Amino acid sequence: MAEDTWDQLLAGIRERVAAIAQTPCVTPDEPSQILTSLDELSACYQHAVAQRAEMQQTLVACQMAHASISRYVASFMDCIPSSLVVIDRSLRVLSVNKNFIDKSRLAKGDIYGHTIKGILPSAFVRYTQMDQEVQKVFRTGLPLDGSKVTYRAPGLPRRVYFYRLFPLAVGETVENVLLFMDDITEREELGEEVRRVERHLAGVVECASDLVISLDPQGRILSWNQAAEQVSGLRFEKAKGKALVSVCATEQHPVMAEMLRRLAQGEGAQHAEIGLLGVSDQPVPIAWSFSSMRDDEGKVFGIVAVGRDLSEQRHLELQLARSAKMASLGMMAGGIAHEVRNPLGIISAGVQLLLEHPADAQLRAEAPTKILAATKRASSIIENLLRFAQPQGAEMEVLDVHAVLEDALALSVFQLEMQHIEVKTSFPTGPLKIFGNPLLLQQVFTNIILNAYDAMPGGGVLEIATGPTKENQVVVRLSDTGVGILPDHLPRMFDPFFTTKPPGKGTGLGLFICYSIIQQHHGTIDVSSRPNLGTTFTVTLPGDAE
Repeated sequence: MAEDTWDQLLAGIRERVAAIAQTPCVTPDEPSQILTSLDELSACYQHAVAQRAEMQQTLVACQMAHASISRYVASFMDCIPSSLVVIDRSLRVLSVNKNFIDKSRLAKGDIYGHTIKGILPSAFVRYTQMDQEVQKVFRTGLPLDGSKVTYRAPGLPRRVYFYRLFPLAVGETVENVLLFMDDITEREELGEEVRRVERHLAGVVECASDLVISLDPQGRILSWNQAAEQVSGLRFEKAKGKALVSVCATEQHPVMAEMLRRLAQGEGAQHAEIGLLGVSDQPVPIAWSFSSMRDDEGKVFGIVAVGRDLSEQRHLELQLARSAKMASLGMMAGGIAHEVRNPLGIISAGVQLLLEHPADAQLRAEAPTKILAATKRASSIIENLLRFAQPQGAEMEVLDVHAVLEDALALSVFQLEMQHIEVKTSFPTGPLKIFGNPLLLQQVFTNIILNAYDAMPGGGVLEIATGPTKENQVVVRLSDTGVGILPDHLPRMFDPFFTTKPPGKGTGLGLFICYSIIQQHHGTIDVSSRPNLGTTFTVTLPGDAE
């Protein structure tokens, strides 16, 4: 009722009440009571009108808020890159998002109010039994985790979808069901590509002839290819989780542990030859290369190790060494025959001449001298051979290598000065102690000094330098500025009976004996040279570990 009509009605009632009050049969209180009731009724009405206006304002505000929320929800749903469909109990579509419209290529008029069978491909509905699944969610109130579905529309490429159903409840009553559909075709194709690459890489690693192993930062084995299984005899199932150090040669554990520690701290690639325990518990020589694996932040999350089995190489090297030894023995036999045949020929010729001409006084005076000289020559050759074959069992003692070098120089100083050869020494302050035989080492250094003398007929410089190494060794370098050695001759310098000197000037046993003496002292001797620029002999001897 409009307020104007209400006011008019009240005014009419008041007029009639006033007219009734003039009637003699009506008591004065009755009209007054009626008017009071009218006033109360009017107040109630005015209050109801005010409440109605307030409720209308609230309703408008709620409608505006609902519209805003609806727009926000619609905008939110449209931003979701998956398809969303809201379904009611009659399996009709109430709402969809933009992604569904784009994917289905349907107009909104062909979607809203239609059943799911009308908007979804029939093959998809039949395969997933979508109508039954939606009714089940309405009935149970529980969400349904669907599965992957592969669908190929006529004339279109294959697509892969993943779907789920969620109940939309008000209180405990399920009012609607939300169908969530996600196109995962690209993800599946990428996953297949990743799996293909993984299979390819795994095949490469497994088929590799080298050992390929991955470790965690603590050095524990994570992967172990077939080559590693074949070399070690240890299956991956048993190797997994083991520390790589534990399957290496015992004496090389510290070296391997230190390398892995440096790699875990982020240091660069490490290389080493460390034996891997094989089937017979005998270490197999492996040339290792280690590298750190880092994540996007540069943090080390693993270590990869590639190892090459050197067993075959060592076998070939041994065969080569044996072949070289046999060649040296053949050369030695030829050298012995040549060197001994000459003095024997002189002795034989002298004896024959004495027998044929016993009365020749001059022959009787000269022949014995030549026979004696030839005999000494043959004896010297035999002594050198015996010295190499069975080095003197001389006693070893702690000595200063500088003292040995000074003695060797003292023996040849006259020859060096006569040939205008300048000697320069570079010795560190204090003695360099080694454990050896002074006479044998003096023989080595004297031989090298005399070789330098022969290499500098026109004079030159002989430099002798010594120094310690971090491995508790002593290094002696003797360098000359002589004619040098041809590259083809360098590998044969320590072979028996090999000499670059003219015939009659050397037996080719000097450096051969030097090599034997240094080997007896558990050291090494090497030579480097360049023609016309000089030669350097490097002798390395174990230091005295006091």
